[in-house]
Amino acid sequence: MYKCVKLTNKNLKYFRELNNKRYLFNPVNEDFFKTYDRYNFAKQLILRRRVKLIKKDLHYIGYIWSDVSYNKMCTINAMNVLCNCIAPDNSPYRYLINTIKEPCTIKYICQNNNYNFNLLKSIGFNKGEGTLTLYKNLLENIPLIFDEKLQFKIFEKGKDEQKRCEIQNEIFKTDTRVPLTLEDIYFDEAQDYYFEKGAIFLKQNDEYIGYGQIVMENDVPVIVNFGILKEFRGKKYGKALLIYLLKIMYYSGFNRVIIKVKSSNYIALQLYTNMGFRIESERYNWTLDKKSFHK
Repeated sequence: MYKCVKLTNKNLKYFRELNNKRYLFNPVNEDFFKTYDRYNFAKQLILRRRVKLIKKDLHYIGYIWSDVSYNKMCTINAMNVLCNCIAPDNSPYRYLINTIKEPCTIKYICQNNNYNFNLLKSIGFNKGEGTLTLYKNLLENIPLIFDEKLQFKIFEKGKDEQKRCEIQNEIFKTDTRVPLTLEDIYFDEAQDYYFEKGAIFLKQNDEYIGYGQIVMENDVPVIVNFGILKEFRGKKYGKALLIYLLKIMYYSGFNRVIIKVKSSNYIALQLYTNMGFRIESERYNWTLDKKSFHK
């Protein structure tokens, strides 16, 4: 019924059509031809070997594009099968997964579209850490939380780089995170997305205790690098800083704001939802142990 075949020059035109429909299964499937069309002949040949197409009868209905690294990790860059999204069949996806012959751990980043998560689970994928994108419509001004101990300070270029570097490294410190350097801060300031009046320190009695920043993505403000020092958490200082950032955007004429948060950060999620943010998209890391995968 199904047959998996290699990608060749002869079937490349059919694959272009499938690639154009990559968003149907996963909105963050990568665009193969964005890379392929830039390459010379030799590199194109190597890249084609990483793609397998699946046929049903005489028709090309799907594909998988994957890379296997030296440490037995395989990354699926894109995967899609044209199907009935109301009751999708996982059989063609199983065929595609089985074209990966190495005994490896397969990784795939997927954004929820109401059916792909269930299909991945049915194949045997496990859902890991995710990133939620939340949005809020700025329909009205929000009153500030008054606390005479709190002060808000706009970041000053050429003066506050060291302080920002220190406070961000302390707020977001983990065993695996690479600390920011001054060069990182200067680089950030030079980017087109940088919003001058949207980089804000929170101070308590002149002590720096938090930081939050607004950047621009496709003309939409996005809150990033938002956090409070550990010893000052749980005192509604995060809410005060968030409201201050929302007011900046409201008075700047924006009517919508976005913020991204890890799915495991329940405290931040509670703060954002209590402030009226709603989930716009969910993007998770999925893994599958190929050694335990059953056809």
